[in-house]
Amino acid sequence: MYLLFLDESGVPGDDGIFALGGVAIRADQWAEVKERFHSCLTEAGWPADREYKWSEIVGGHGAAEEASYSVYECLGHLPIHSLVTVLYTEGDDPEFRERYFADAATIYRTALTFIAERFQRFLAHHDSYGVIVLDSRRYEEDDHMRRYFDRIHEEGTDFAELGRIVDGLLLGPSHYSLGLQLADLVVGPTRASRYQGPGAATRSFRSLKPTFMAHPDTGKVEGVGLKVFPGRRSDEEDRLFQPGDLEDAEDVAAFDSAMAEEGPNVPWAEVKADLDGE
Repeated sequence: MYLLFLDESGVPGDDGIFALGGVAIRADQWAEVKERFHSCLTEAGWPADREYKWSEIVGGHGAAEEASYSVYECLGHLPIHSLVTVLYTEGDDPEFRERYFADAATIYRTALTFIAERFQRFLAHHDSYGVIVLDSRRYEEDDHMRRYFDRIHEEGTDFAELGRIVDGLLLGPSHYSLGLQLADLVVGPTRASRYQGPGAATRSFRSLKPTFMAHPDTGKVEGVGLKVFPGRRSDEEDRLFQPGDLEDAEDVAAFDSAMAEEGPNVPWAEVKADLDGE
C-alpha cells in the first residue's frame, strides 16, 4: 500500500504556472521516512517544534535556506517516490485554454487527473494499491475536488481505470501530516525551477530528481514522474510504463469528467491515527 501526499504551488487562475504534486510513501516504510527526516532536520539545526516549509526557504528566512542544503540532500536519499504535474496555464489558443485552464477549478482538475493516472500506473507496476491524501484548502474547494475525484475514480479517465486507488480523496491540513510537509518541499522547488535561474529552487530540484517516478526501462522522469503540460511531444515518448504516441490534448482529455454525487469525507483524524500507529 502506498500513500500519495499532494500539495500545490502557485495560485490556479492567477499565476501562469501551477503545480500539483508530492510524494508516495509505502506504508511499511512510513516509520523509516519519519525517523530519517526528523533526524535530518535536527542535524540541520531546525527546531523540532517548527514546520519546515518551502515558503520559508524562498521567503528570506536565512536559517531555512541554510538548512536546505542538508535537508534536500537527505530528501534525495529517502525511500519516497515524487510525482508532480506542472501546468503552463497561459497560451495563445483560446479554445485550448477554455478546455483545460478556464478557471481555477478546471486547472486543478486537469492537474489532479494527470496525477491520478500516473499514480494508477505506478501502483500497477508495483502490483500494489494506494490512497491519495490532499492538502486541505477551503471546505467548498475541498468538496468540489472530492466530488470530481469520486467521479473519475468510479468511471475511470479516458486513459486509465483507477481501480488501484482505493476510496476517494483524503483531505487534511499540512501541519498535521509529515507526508503533506514533504509534498510541499517537493512541489515548491519543482515548479520554481521551471522559471528561476540558478539558486535554491534549481539546487533543491536537482537533489530531489533521483526520487521522481521514472520509466522502468529507460529511467526517464519527464512524462512519468514529472508531467509538464503543454509540453514537447518528446516528453511523451516515455509515458509511465508504456510507449507514448499521444499528443498532449489527447493525453488529458480525461479531465473532461463531470462532477460526482456528493458523499462523506473520510475524517482526517482516522487517517492520522492509522499513520501514527505504523
